[in-house]
Amino acid sequence: MAKLALLGGEPLVKERLGKPWPIWGEEEEKALREVLHSGLWWRGGYADWKESKVGQFEDAFAAYQHARWGIAVTNGTQALECALKAAGVEPGDEVIVPALTFVATATSVALVGAIPRIVDVDPQTYNISPAAIEAAINEHTRALIPVHNGGYPCDLEAINALAQKHGLMVIEDCAHAHGSEWKGRRVGAIGHFGAFSFQQGKTMTCGEGGIVLTNDDELAEKAYSFMHIGRLSGRPFYEFHRVASNLRMTEWQAAVLPCQLQRLDEQVETRERNITYLAEHLWQMEGLQPLPRDREVVTRWSFYYWNFKFLAEAWEGVSRDTFLEALRAEGVPCGVGGHGRPIYRNPLFQQMNFGRTGFPLKCPCCNRWRIDYREVYCPEAERIYRTEACSFPHAMFLGPQSDMDRLLAALQKVWENRDELRRYQDEGETGAITEITVEGR
Repeated sequence: MAKLALLGGEPLVKERLGKPWPIWGEEEEKALREVLHSGLWWRGGYADWKESKVGQFEDAFAAYQHARWGIAVTNGTQALECALKAAGVEPGDEVIVPALTFVATATSVALVGAIPRIVDVDPQTYNISPAAIEAAINEHTRALIPVHNGGYPCDLEAINALAQKHGLMVIEDCAHAHGSEWKGRRVGAIGHFGAFSFQQGKTMTCGEGGIVLTNDDELAEKAYSFMHIGRLSGRPFYEFHRVASNLRMTEWQAAVLPCQLQRLDEQVETRERNITYLAEHLWQMEGLQPLPRDREVVTRWSFYYWNFKFLAEAWEGVSRDTFLEALRAEGVPCGVGGHGRPIYRNPLFQQMNFGRTGFPLKCPCCNRWRIDYREVYCPEAERIYRTEACSFPHAMFLGPQSDMDRLLAALQKVWENRDELRRYQDEGETGAITEITVEGR
């Protein structure tokens, strides 16, 4: 039995798994040079915006995701803000968000003056729980933001049914899910809005950037206006109709994104092929388990990170954190469910840091009820974060199948040395939860 690297042995994985990220080539260089030499570095330089690289990308990405309209913006956080404003969310409203997500899912709600209502997740998928949504709905609820955690699609049938029953808007947070499908339909075009991020680590990236998708003509016009300082399409340039910010994507960002989109299908297929191979073998191993996937429902899984479960009872006293420490020492990067702890554990919420006036929690339109995030506790999200969730980053799965064999060998090595791990842990040499996190929106 090979000695664990954590205990002084040789690491099993000595070369990178997958590929470095981001991936780029001559296509991006050519497109960026075109923008440079055009002298038109923003979409407003074109008489017809559809001739700009931003306009062309909006149409291409919307079509790729099965949506009618795309409104490109500066980043994924402001994609959420733009969608919330276009959905009519205002001070005094509540928006239901999951506990396991990047913090911007909730802070975007506060930034439009509404109250984020944080609820628990489904233990099988790590996505927002429809039952928890229903329990949180009240007369102030205006919208829901289901997050496709890691790119795994939420139960959109149940969520849309609840939204229709209660007259709520659905804004899909698709920052992790470029190309994922729910029953053959691409996410982001199933709710009222879809919000995507193109931040550096995402499966499509231009460094920063985002886009709002919708199939509704009226909602598209509102999102366009909130992106473009309150202007309306077809009206004079210096005529403004709404209080709105400048969220316009630059031509530089839009030059890179079509090149990334051209690579996406092949990358999704490579990841799917590798993850299918890994999952089949992982199901046969003790102590670890993939998230169960119903392929009739999740017909395409374009993941940002791949979640799997550490089954604590099988490890007979070895903690998830000790397992992660040992696996990382073997040369395998592994995180704690992507973004880690439940978002209400952040100092923002635990210290109620909402500024001098406490807006939006303490404004007159919201003083009908009291909310204290220090009292929020989501048992499934807590358990998943503290004892169960593990995740691999997406770029690890862009290499050959032999990478999966090396990964499986590392997992097996750690499993076979679990008695040594237990002794190491009992001696108190391992620390508290350590997180390898992915960057935000």
